[in-house]
This record gives sequence, C-alpha cells and structure tokens, in this order.
Amino acid sequence: MKICTKRILISVTIALFFALLINPISAKAADITLDEGLDLFLSGSEIGDAKIGTVVGKITKGALSILGLVALVIFIIAGFQWMTSGGDKEKIKGAQKLMGAAVVGLIIVIISYAAVFFIVESLKTVTDS
Repeated sequence: MKICTKRILISVTIALFFALLINPISAKAADITLDEGLDLFLSGSEIGDAKIGTVVGKITKGALSILGLVALVIFIIAGFQWMTSGGDKEKIKGAQKLMGAAVVGLIIVIISYAAVFFIVESLKTVTDS
C-alpha cells in the first residue's frame, strides 16, 4: 500500500490551520454589537492592548514555526523511506529528492523568519519613538 505523503502533509496542514481558527462562541453571539464582539475577540485571543505590528509578527512567527515542524516531519518521512528502501536505487533517489525539498523549504522558512524578525523590530523602533 503506497501512501501519498504530499496528500497527508497537505491534509495535516489544513487540519492544523482550521484547528487554530476555531474559537468557541456562546449561543448569544448573534445578540451582541460589533464593538462587543471585538472586545470578546480581544479578550479571548489574549491580545490585549498590543500593537498590530506585534500581533502580525507573532502570528507570522507562529506560522513559520509550524512550517519548520512540517519540514522536520518531511525529513523523518524521507529518512524512513531511505532506511526501508532495501537498496532499491529508485526509492533512494526519491528519498534524496524529498530530503532536498525539505532542505530548500527549511532554508526558505529560516530566511522568512529572519525577514519577519527584521521588519517587526524595525517597525517597533519606528513606532516607539
């Protein structure tokens, strides 16, 4: 039985994305005004009085952390494929391609994290002065 790793990774990523969006709302949510809804959202999300740049930075860093975890899972899957290849050259090449893709993805995540960190810190410096 051949398992399509791309479909599994996409399914897990989508499931994690929607799991993070779930925020239970009470039954009387339809009776509240927009301002009350925003206050309810802010209190539930524990953002408080944080500036928008800080919030966006935290969300982006969290998303990039999840992508780093996905790269780790791809490394593990590729390593498992390589170890269970039984010397089959095609399976080894497939595992090496998967590891190469994981390395490229991890490099992109690291560069993105550095760019987000630089931009958020620059915005903090500009807006705090």
